[in-house]
Amino acid sequence: MGSGEVAGGVVVYNSYGEWLDSPYSDPETGQTCQDCHMPVTDYDYFVFPEEGGLQPRHPIHNHLMPGAKDEELLQNSVTMTATARLQGGGVVVDVSIINDKTGHHVPTGVPLRHMILTVRATDVDGNPLPHHDGPVLPDWTGDYAGQPGRYYAKILRDEWTGEMPTGAYWRDIILVEDTRLATFETDVSRYSFSVPDGGPVTVEVRLVFRRAFQQLMEWKGWDDPDIVMEEETIRVENGN
Repeated sequence: MGSGEVAGGVVVYNSYGEWLDSPYSDPETGQTCQDCHMPVTDYDYFVFPEEGGLQPRHPIHNHLMPGAKDEELLQNSVTMTATARLQGGGVVVDVSIINDKTGHHVPTGVPLRHMILTVRATDVDGNPLPHHDGPVLPDWTGDYAGQPGRYYAKILRDEWTGEMPTGAYWRDIILVEDTRLATFETDVSRYSFSVPDGGPVTVEVRLVFRRAFQQLMEWKGWDDPDIVMEEETIRVENGN
């Protein structure tokens, strides 16, 4: 098992340990952290030739360390597939998310980070269809609360205040749950909605990355926008 930063008996930071426990750490077939976070660039010089730069013997790697702020990296972290079909007087939506491109849990690092999956079905006029079955998002997801969907996060509780989820991991905390996706792990969820008498149904599925819990962001005045990692729109013909 890999080791990470521990607070109150709870492993808080463990990106290296997650990688070490994954197939990516295999020295023969795996990938290093640098392969993704310090990729080879197309630069030929460290310094412009006219300023005295010399061409190095080895490839030049990116030292910007793309990570949780890098939209392109986030959009190449997982694969999402979604299907929708008419069944039993309603529309059934199946969503699958697999961590097939990342050598550690997604998300990893600071436990404030999380992903939110939303599933929305509307009629021909754009009106939301009633949600009959499937998971819904909890209150702490803020403007997504109550919507059909799933969350992927490390949820900690502050034992002093009872706050949950919390990012105050320097105090006494307990791990309530960890719904993040480990390397090559797949999460599957199903949702059902009522359908109108006629007209097509539009299903919108989105997976977003949020840097911190919404209430904390509001308290701190942080304005980092959600980053869309995956999205898909499906049209279901309804001939009733």
